[in-house]
Formats: sequence, C-alpha cells, structure tokens
Amino acid sequence: MRRGEAFLSRALGFSLIEVLVALTIFSVLMIFSIQGFQLVSNMEIRSRDEVSIEQNFHRAWSLIGQDFLHLRTRPIRDQFGSESGAYIAGRNPYLVEFTRGGLPSLPTAPGGMIRVAYYLSDEGELVRSTWTALDTLDIEDVQEQVIMSGLEEVVIEQLNPNNFYEEIWPPLNFQGNTATLMPQMIRITLRDIYGMELVRLMPGIGSIALPGNGGQGGGGNNGNDEDAEDGADT
Repeated sequence: MRRGEAFLSRALGFSLIEVLVALTIFSVLMIFSIQGFQLVSNMEIRSRDEVSIEQNFHRAWSLIGQDFLHLRTRPIRDQFGSESGAYIAGRNPYLVEFTRGGLPSLPTAPGGMIRVAYYLSDEGELVRSTWTALDTLDIEDVQEQVIMSGLEEVVIEQLNPNNFYEEIWPPLNFQGNTATLMPQMIRITLRDIYGMELVRLMPGIGSIALPGNGGQGGGGNNGNDEDAEDGADT
C-alpha cells in the first residue's frame, strides 16, 4: 500500500525542484515582458517628444523665414545721427539686426518697414525684437517675443564677397560702403539641448554693395520699400 501511495502522490503533484524551476522560468518571462513593454512605451514617448520638438523648430522657422525673405537695403540712424547698416550680424547684443519690409504701410511704419533683431538669452530662448522707428530708436517701441526655447546654440552666418561664410557682418576687411552691404546668402543653424539641429539657407540680396551703388540687386527679394506682405509660406 505504501509503495502505491507514494507512486500516486508523485503522479498527482510536483516536487519542490519542479516548482522552483517553473517559478524561475515564469519570473524570467515576466522580466522580459515588462522590459519589452517599457521599451515600447519609451519609444512612443520619445517619438512624441521628437514630434513636439520638430513642430517647435518649424514654428520658429516660419517666422524667421518670413523676416529674412523681406530684407531691405535701408540703413538706419540713431538719435545722434550715426548711421547703422541695413544688415548687421555678430555685434552685441544681437546675433543679427536688419531692416525688414513687406508689411502694410502705417504711420508708425512708413513703407511697411520695421527693424528686426534676434538674440539668444541665457535661458536658451531665441528672442525676436522689433521696432518701427528706423531713425530714432524709441525704447518704449521695442517689442520682444520668445519664438523658441530649449536652444543650446544659434548660429547665423553670411556669405561674404569671397564666398566664405562668416558670423560677422559687414566683413571686417571690406573696403567700401557698408551701410547698404548685403550678404548674398545666409545660413541659419538652430541646435537644441537634445542635440537636434535645423539648418536652413536663405537668399540675401544678390548684388554686393559697392561705393555709391546703393546695394540694390536681385536675390531673395527685390529690395523695394513699398511691398505689401505677399504671404509666402516656408
């Protein structure tokens, strides 16, 4: 009887070793399942973050692109009568500063022109500054708008007469009238804190200004001051 009962007991149950092996296999499968779920979840979160970052890049670029598409060869003067170039880059406090047209002509902005400048704040924000008084800077007239945050670096480079890109404009070694000197091409690089980067090329105004020629020429725009906004999207 005892021998038969022992046989029946083994037939109906599991030994301790078998139970431990089963638990081990089950635990390993659970770990793999959890890791797989976390991987898929992280990929989905990362994908959403990347899409959000790309949307931020393109929202910022839509405004930057419109500004650079409407460059004008219109220098400005400060309250002391000193002349500043139509396009200036690499000079504190701004990365770039220029005259933009293509806007409705208003009493505060004759000819549809305003002054536009960009700078990168210490908090990694790309700030757009605008003012309408082109010949007497009214501090109260300056408006600032944060168009993108989370940036590590913003680089704006201009194609010089020697076909090299440089961040300072007018070029330091240029001999001639720099008030209406315009770059032939502009390269803009936005790099965020996550390493994503957006690089765009914008046409400048084609002819290089020489003494007495006023700097008008073909390029990304025609340099006229009376344009209305053409609504071109980039």
